[in-house]
Amino acid sequence: MFKTALANLRAHKARMLLSSITVLLGVGFVAGTLIFTASIKESFFDSFARQAKNVDAAVTPAGGLRVSSIENQQDKKTVDPAALDAVRNLPDVASAEGRVLGPAPVLDKTGKVVKENGNTGVGVAFPTDAKLGYFDFSSGRAPAAAGEIAMDKATAEDRHFALGDAVTVIDHGDQPESFHLVGIFDTSTDKTYAGETVVGFTTPTALRVTGSAGYDQIAVRAKSGVGQDQLVTELKDLPVLDGSGDTFYTGAQLTTELASQATGYTSGFGTFLLVFAIIAALVSALVIQNTFQILVAQRARELALLRCVGATRRQVFGSTLIEAFVFGTLASAAGFFAGIGLSMGLSALLNAAGLNMPTDHLVIDPSAALYSIGLGLLLTVGSAVLPARAATRVAPVQALSAQLGETRVTRRAGRVRVGVGLLLALAGIAVGYAGMQAQDRSRGFMVLTLGAMVTFIGVLALGPVIASPVIRVLGWLPGKAFGPTARLATANAGRNPRRVAATTAALTIGITLVTMFTVVTASIKASATDSIKQHFPFDYQVVSEPDRSVPGDAVAKLRALPELGTVAAEYDGKITVNGGSERAGAIDAVGYHTLINPIMKQGSISDVVPGTVALQDSRLTSLHTAIGQTVTVTGPNGGPALTLKVVASYQDSGIGMPETTISVADFQHLDPAQGPDTVSVLAKSGVTLAASRAAIEAAVAGDPLLTVNSVADYKNQLNTSLNQILAMFTAMLGLAILIALIGIANTLSLSVLERTRESALLRALGLTRAQLRRMLMVEAMLMAVLGVSLGIVMGGGFGWALVHLVAKATGVGSLAIPYTQLLIYVLAGALAGVLAAVVPARRAARQTVATAITEA
Repeated sequence: MFKTALANLRAHKARMLLSSITVLLGVGFVAGTLIFTASIKESFFDSFARQAKNVDAAVTPAGGLRVSSIENQQDKKTVDPAALDAVRNLPDVASAEGRVLGPAPVLDKTGKVVKENGNTGVGVAFPTDAKLGYFDFSSGRAPAAAGEIAMDKATAEDRHFALGDAVTVIDHGDQPESFHLVGIFDTSTDKTYAGETVVGFTTPTALRVTGSAGYDQIAVRAKSGVGQDQLVTELKDLPVLDGSGDTFYTGAQLTTELASQATGYTSGFGTFLLVFAIIAALVSALVIQNTFQILVAQRARELALLRCVGATRRQVFGSTLIEAFVFGTLASAAGFFAGIGLSMGLSALLNAAGLNMPTDHLVIDPSAALYSIGLGLLLTVGSAVLPARAATRVAPVQALSAQLGETRVTRRAGRVRVGVGLLLALAGIAVGYAGMQAQDRSRGFMVLTLGAMVTFIGVLALGPVIASPVIRVLGWLPGKAFGPTARLATANAGRNPRRVAATTAALTIGITLVTMFTVVTASIKASATDSIKQHFPFDYQVVSEPDRSVPGDAVAKLRALPELGTVAAEYDGKITVNGGSERAGAIDAVGYHTLINPIMKQGSISDVVPGTVALQDSRLTSLHTAIGQTVTVTGPNGGPALTLKVVASYQDSGIGMPETTISVADFQHLDPAQGPDTVSVLAKSGVTLAASRAAIEAAVAGDPLLTVNSVADYKNQLNTSLNQILAMFTAMLGLAILIALIGIANTLSLSVLERTRESALLRALGLTRAQLRRMLMVEAMLMAVLGVSLGIVMGGGFGWALVHLVAKATGVGSLAIPYTQLLIYVLAGALAGVLAAVVPARRAARQTVATAITEA
């Protein structure tokens, strides 16, 4: 039977070609994801590991190694600067360097602050011992004097800086300082800097410019023959470090910790990609199963002849699985090699989306081949099991009565299938409804997801019941437009609903997910717009960079502008409430109900005056307080406590309100050093937005760290970000949709072979080649539109349920149905269906009538 199986594969290799492409793509996506994840993990590690180069011991602040530059300077812990001299004086220390990482905004040549990914630049300290440096210079050298600076290569190229240029940096005191550019270096893939501009100074200059109170790390190089453990022991015994709470690493431990950080950056993202890869693989499985079902039906006479000459049911079953195994092995192996190319495509796609996932190394792990090829075999052989069982039920007598290639029996859904499908669909809807009503968003999401999955399975089970009536409805317009050929196509598409349902199921999966993401994205945009309009109805906001306040003179200038109606300074910071850290905000009283209008649960936001506080409603329970009671509040640096009366609560709606709202006077008492970080503005009635914006920009033009944003700016930023996310999701699911369309082409190709004599009869009755091609294209178009339509209905429903869940839990959420975009999906599906039918239609039309009628 093994030889028979191989002979069948050789005989039907053309029929299996399209199916092999689906397996190749599905396995390729899985392999590409595994290869890509391993590659970025290696790239991250190599970059992070540079920090451990030649380091035998390291001292970091309490809490361990810091791998992000995005950290409030006020909250940052550092190593005591006095420790560096003590470390250098140890007899076993060859050299030691204090590493610094802090804010250092750079101005471009037009005087504007340089921003990358929304962040301003950071400053680092370059060591005097080059062996403890971890940047490679593409030109120039490291700074050696107080007035010298080095810059990362990407910023230098983008902003047209060259060696010898003057570079202006805003220091910790908000004063511009000019430096001489002496070196340009490469930060490689180091995500410590989150894609920001990086400039380097000598260590004393770095401390002064960034305002750092100490070092982020002390890196130590031992003398020859001194062990790393011994060196760490000596560091711990230093009086200045003993009892400091600092963390100590050997060089090996530092490397291990950096490797762990690199893994943390990539593991979650790799899982995210793998989900889409598995979706594509499952879609491939549906296509493969449908292909084998059709092939078994078409080979009924052949299988019957095998039974007549002595083949047992077990041998027929085994022969079919052998075909699947050989076919799956070849396609999966090819898919793995295609995955190498797909991994590079993933890198390009994600970089285009702005995620900047680097792959300096192409890592092809043998486990990636094992997992991806194993998955491909599991899918192909597993998908062939049910068709193989169906093959064993072919009776030998069919060899005498069945005509080769003529399998015309319409297989409609059985009562059991309909009953199970209805039960699953109704149960899924009930479970999903329960999830929508949950107050806990996380729990509600899990329950809703479960309900959606059960509903989806139920609808797929009901596919044969749904297919025929929907096909008839969809075929009405083409029937009117194209006449008898379109009506024939509608009849052909609807006469075997089980096959049509199986063919379109794969497409339905992809379109359901794309539609759900589209509806949710559109709803987020609408919700954000409504939220700003209702709860933060400002025209403009003047914002300062992180860790910096809007200067008082700038606030005064804005208040004096005749073009502005309302100007309110907003404060944001950390305080301690009843012993727990809370985010606190304050706004000038003139902004109540004009510039902020939160969703109140009790009281009014205007009740907040000195001596009172308003809290998020959920914080009342966690802080063990209630309206009318008091809370004890202290500032971020301690100091005298305030006792504030709780006068109001507002909904935790995710619209930007802090956990705690106090008066400006109380905020300034708790944190005198913290100024406003935002100034919200309403233009005066009758003043155009263009005139008011020009006045604001002129007022703050002298401070490069201040940015003016309008409501339109915020909306554009939100839309750009969400559109990038949606594009990425759609591209990820695009492969699954492509596989599904190949499945339609494959089914139609096999159907053309099955209906050879039928097509010939239609030709004999007067149907032209062009009309035959048109009939098959309309048939494919109807199947594609059926899959897209079901996907849009289910995806829209699931998207609505998610939006409803969020709106119920937060009080904020507006459902938005992007009808134009969904119509584009339908039209694109119709076009894709037509394109999928081009090759099968041409093949059918090339057959001569006489040859087709006499084909046995």
